[in-house]
Amino acid sequence: MKIGIMTINSAYNYGCVLQAWSLQRYLEKEGHEAFIINYRIPEIDNVYRLFQERQRFGNRALNALYNGLRRVKFNLTQKPRIRKAEKFEHFINETMNTTQVYSSFKELEEQEAGAQYDVLITGSDQVWNGTITKGLKPAYFLEFDHSGKKKISYAASIGKTQLTNAEREFFAECLQKYDDIAVREQSAKKLLEPLVKQKIKVVVDPTLLLEREDFDALKKPPRFRKPYLLVHIIGKDRNVKNMARMMSEKLGLRIVQNRMKKQYENELGRFADAGPEEFIGLIENAAFIVTNSFHATLFAIMYERNFVTIPHKTYPERMTYLLEHAGLSEHLIADTTELPEDFSVPMPDYGRVKARLAKEQEASRSFLKNCLAKTK
Repeated sequence: MKIGIMTINSAYNYGCVLQAWSLQRYLEKEGHEAFIINYRIPEIDNVYRLFQERQRFGNRALNALYNGLRRVKFNLTQKPRIRKAEKFEHFINETMNTTQVYSSFKELEEQEAGAQYDVLITGSDQVWNGTITKGLKPAYFLEFDHSGKKKISYAASIGKTQLTNAEREFFAECLQKYDDIAVREQSAKKLLEPLVKQKIKVVVDPTLLLEREDFDALKKPPRFRKPYLLVHIIGKDRNVKNMARMMSEKLGLRIVQNRMKKQYENELGRFADAGPEEFIGLIENAAFIVTNSFHATLFAIMYERNFVTIPHKTYPERMTYLLEHAGLSEHLIADTTELPEDFSVPMPDYGRVKARLAKEQEASRSFLKNCLAKTK
């Protein structure tokens, strides 16, 4: 079966591209042809744009000279960001099976982007979070296809616990056209189920549809050979930095972190230029991990690392839900005051953890298989 996946796939964010690749890879393992519909809109891509020209002067020539000098400075001072962007673009365009680029809903509609597929799937990530996408986008609800073919959502995320009246109306209208709906968070199920006739399932993130061996085929080993504490921060979070300093001191581990500039006194190195494959290798080889990232937490579990997760300030629910169901709630620590007096963070019993997660993983795989079997 030929399947088109609509998801956020172009952000220079490890979780974003790895979840997209994972859903595609799982469907391929099931014997399908799976393609990421390469929908790249300014609302997403501009967040990660490396260099933007400025019109500081009224004279075109002066602006050209000014921006030329700015670009020279940028290329000299931002080399890690440039290398990271190149690695992400390679992953998006070469490792993932992506289509031609569509830069607007109009292009998707006029070029009949969904016509060649037997099934269309809205994939995971925060595709239904209007805050992230600068307004709810019809494309992420597969509105560009008018053929009446089967439409599924898998682990779509809203990323919020309340909807406006306008959002509720939008969801009610768009979701009635789906044959099967699955979301990533329990809160999304509670928000959306009253708006539709279908039962809504809660399923695991696409990365959990795969096995560790699937990511072993992607990973690249880190350049760091000494034991290290990996710190991966999304946004600005003082609690993560405080936790990292304390755990580094107590565990006697030097820090490897994801910012360009030095953040800690005892750094072993940084990985501001790492691509998705290197990120997996860094997780696997870390002696300990401190993060506020959902996907860094997920890969810490997959690679059986010890870790502390600080709840993300804006989107804490998905990591709370994951750790509760994995039996790892004690590893969700908001700040250093919540650490035990002896500062011990026990190594998880990963045999028990994997057994707990296996039920949800299998239920999620069954959801997809059953949806696609009905199409056949």
